[in-house]
Amino acid sequence: MIEGYRRVVDPGEVLVLTGPPAAGKSTVAALIADRWDLSVHLRADYFLEESIRRGYQRPWRPESREQNTTVMRAVTAATAEYAKGGYLVVVDGIVGPWFVDLVAETFAGHEVAWHYTILLPTSDVCLERNRSRSVEEQVEREVLDKMYGEFTSHLDGYEKYVVDSVRLDAEQTAEAVSKKMETGELHIG
Repeated sequence: MIEGYRRVVDPGEVLVLTGPPAAGKSTVAALIADRWDLSVHLRADYFLEESIRRGYQRPWRPESREQNTTVMRAVTAATAEYAKGGYLVVVDGIVGPWFVDLVAETFAGHEVAWHYTILLPTSDVCLERNRSRSVEEQVEREVLDKMYGEFTSHLDGYEKYVVDSVRLDAEQTAEAVSKKMETGELHIG
């Protein structure tokens, strides 16, 4: 835990941290989770890329909708169990506004309080961050552009959950998200 950090969010709460590829989700999620004595950093990609052994479909393709919905249900169910155990859970993954209702339904059924934020630097920043990744971790430009477009086209009503991290490093972004979470600005359910 970071020395001198003041927690006002209750243990057992959830932060769903999302955004397009290379927005900084995994880095920021780890930094936020590390601020707590009892925390989980749950990477939604693991439920896709590591767990589905046969029949995996690329999640940005239209035919993957059923797969993605199943995966989101699994992610939220696992998240709810950790939260009920008293962990602060930081979920990082592509949990766009198009999945908020499904997430809200699952968490409401488990009486889990949750927060939602979208990291949305410019597409040029995402592209640059993507280039700085190892070759194995890089996302194809076509996918990066498509997913960035998906987020920007689904922002109506979700603008208050956006954190623009263009001028912030990862630590500053984690701090900005944490403060918004503490003040209730990111609270959904």
